[in-house]
Formats: sequence, structure tokens, C-alpha cells
Amino acid sequence: MTPDAATDAPRPEGPIRRAMRNAAWLLGGKGVGGLFSLVYLALVARTLGVAGFGLFAMILAYGQALANVVGFQSWQTVIRYGAHHRADARPDLFGQVLLFATLLDMGAALAGGAIAVAGALIIGPAIGWSHETQVLAAWFGLSLIFTQRGAPTGVLRLFDRFDLAAYAELTLPTTRLIGTLAAWVLDGGLAGYLLAWALADLITTGSMWWQAWRELAKRDMVRGQDRWRLRGLTTGNPGIWRFSITTNLTASIGLVWQQVPVLAVGWIAGPAGAGGYRMATQLGTALTKPVTSLARSIYPEFARMSVGGSPRALVPVLARTAWISAALGLASVVLIAAAGRHILLFVGGPDYVFAYPVLVVLTLASALNLVGFGLEPALVAIGRPGAALVARGLATIVYIALLAGMLRWMGPIGAAWATLIATGLSTVLLGVAFWRAGDTSEAAAPTKSQS
Repeated sequence: MTPDAATDAPRPEGPIRRAMRNAAWLLGGKGVGGLFSLVYLALVARTLGVAGFGLFAMILAYGQALANVVGFQSWQTVIRYGAHHRADARPDLFGQVLLFATLLDMGAALAGGAIAVAGALIIGPAIGWSHETQVLAAWFGLSLIFTQRGAPTGVLRLFDRFDLAAYAELTLPTTRLIGTLAAWVLDGGLAGYLLAWALADLITTGSMWWQAWRELAKRDMVRGQDRWRLRGLTTGNPGIWRFSITTNLTASIGLVWQQVPVLAVGWIAGPAGAGGYRMATQLGTALTKPVTSLARSIYPEFARMSVGGSPRALVPVLARTAWISAALGLASVVLIAAAGRHILLFVGGPDYVFAYPVLVVLTLASALNLVGFGLEPALVAIGRPGAALVARGLATIVYIALLAGMLRWMGPIGAAWATLIATGLSTVLLGVAFWRAGDTSEAAAPTKSQS
């Protein structure tokens, strides 16, 4: 080969470029979905009013919290172990992992059924729900339990089919929009909008499984009895139970940051306060969706890089993604500070403008969270989910204490400030955990070589 030919040869795609490409697919779907979500969010908010929307938000938070608690993050298990088996050309072991992840999803769905009903009857009276609202919350929570789609999500991301994942995920906002419009035309009220949300999730789950199964069939990975057995699971996948449980606990902690504040604000400040807080949360996080998409796309890259490598190899990738996310976070803060009131007025109407200070503080928290967004997936990818769990757990304990005190003292804005302070602490703790993981790995390396 001549020097010119070597120069003209295409350069191999690096992890950052590949992650950005995959994030673009996810963001493309979410970009269209974001436009749809503004439409149905505005429709529900204006139709139900701020108090009715707050009640709607509380039921959503209850259902999503329940699904988060019982649902395993099985997509992380598929990617973590599947990346190794794919590199070693072991479809039999990959089939075991996929079957295991699927059974985790199904088991979570079955276990959550009773919790959905019992939880609504226990929590409902404590936060002032009527019997009718408790029934709606129970049915909605029950419906979300059967929308676990971690296993097919892991398949599509592992095989680098973020385009198919984007198409499948676009089903969710599309069907929500159609269902919301139908509920609005038929004057379905609160129950109609909840039904639209539930059906959208069920349809999206079916679409995701269909796409994943097609990819498996294309790679001839759905035939052969040896690929669909759990016998010898832990032999070929050491630590898989611990990994799955730990990542589930880490994700369950996330509900404290996402759903619990809405329920807590509704309990202390009433449905109207919950409605404003939910609107501020939706808008404050909407502008950070690009980095959320990047976080989902970077985890498979970390998993591939961690196969036989040192945690320190991830540092350059983490640094570059942190700069990108910090710039986007800063831009979102500036935009919300300048135009937040107008955005609230446009989406929800004048009844929601009171949530502007909450929106600004929550946007600051989102921007701060973006700076260290890659730390948790990096820890999981190098096989240290326990370190991520400890970091998140400590920050969450502080968050609960701050939320309890500041919400009663300052109202909804107190909940926002608690989120900001605890987010900063969480980012610092995750950074320390990753740095210690790298030090531990390098300290252990000589020992292995000497042995």
C-alpha cells in the first residue's frame, strides 16, 4: 500500500465518535418525541388545570416509582456480560444472559402486581387521595409493571442498533400524543389521560421486543436449545446475580430523585404545588436530553473498552464527554433564566408561571448532574456497580434529609434547592469512587503479573 493510499484510508471510528453517532439516533427520536411531548403536556396541563394536573403528576410519579423499584436494569446486564461473550464468540453464553435478563423482567412484572394495588391503598389516604383516585393509581401502576423492556433495550444497544432503538422509542411519544388527543376529544378527563399513557407504554414495549427479536434472528442467535438454558449461568457469567441486584438497587435509588419529590410536594403543598413542580421538572430536564442520550450510548462503549483494559483508559473519554455536557448544561441554564417564564406561559398557561424559580433551580441541578453523567455508567462498565451504589446511596440519604427539612420550610422551591445541593454531592462522590476504582485496579496489576 502506498503512503497516499494509507493516508486516504478511512480512520477507525473511536468510542467518542461512535457514541455521538448513536446519541444522534437516540436524540433524533427524542427530538421528535420532545415536540410531541410539549403538545400532550400542554393539552393535559391546560385541560385539567394546575390542581388536576398535579393529581395526574402524582399518579404518574407513583406508577413510575413502582415500576422503577421492582424492575431490574436488565439492559445493563445484557451489555456488561454480552459484550464479553460477543468478543469471545460465545452465542451460547450470550443466550443464557438474554434469557436471564428476560426472566428478571417477567419476574419483576409479576411481583409488582400486588405491590401496585396494596401501595395505592396504603399511600393514597396518607397523601389525601380519594377512593376513586386510589383505584386509578392502582390500575395505572399495575399497567406500568408490564412494560419492562430492559432485555430488548440491551440487545439493540449492544449490537449498535441505536437507530432501531430510536424508532422503537419514538413509538412512546407518538402513541401518547394520539391517545391524549383521543382522550381530549372524548372528554376522558384524568382517567382518559392515564389510559393513554398506559397503552403507549405497552405498545412501545411490544415494538422494542419486535425489533430486538429481528436483530437476534438476523444474527442466527435464536435457534439452538443450548442458547436458552440457565444451567451453568453463574459459571459462564461470574457475579451476574450480584451485578443485577446492585444495578437494580442503584436505579431504585433514582426514584428518590425523580418521583418522590413530586409525591412529597403534593403531600406538603397540595396538588397545585405538585402540578407546578412537575411542569418545572419536565421543562428543566427537557433541555438536557442530548446528554441523557449520550449517557445511554456511551455505556456500551465503556463496556467494550473495559474488556481486558484498565479503568484509566476511560478517563480521556470521560473528560471529553464532561466538557460537551457542561457546555450544553450551561446553555440550558442561560436559556431558562432568560425565557423560563415565557416557556411556562406558553406550555401550561398563566397558572404555572409561579413555578419559574423552581424551574431555574432544577435546571441548575440538571446542568450540574450532566458534568458527571459518565461516571456511573463507567463504574458499571468496569464491574464496580457497588461503588456507584454506595455513592448514590450516601447522596440520597443526604437528599432525603434535605428534602424533608427544606420542603416544609420553603415549600416547592425548597425541594428544588435540596435537589441542587444533593446533585453536587452525588457528582463528587461518583468522581471519588471512579478514581479509587482506578487506583485499586492499578495496585492489583503487579500482583497478578507476579503470580
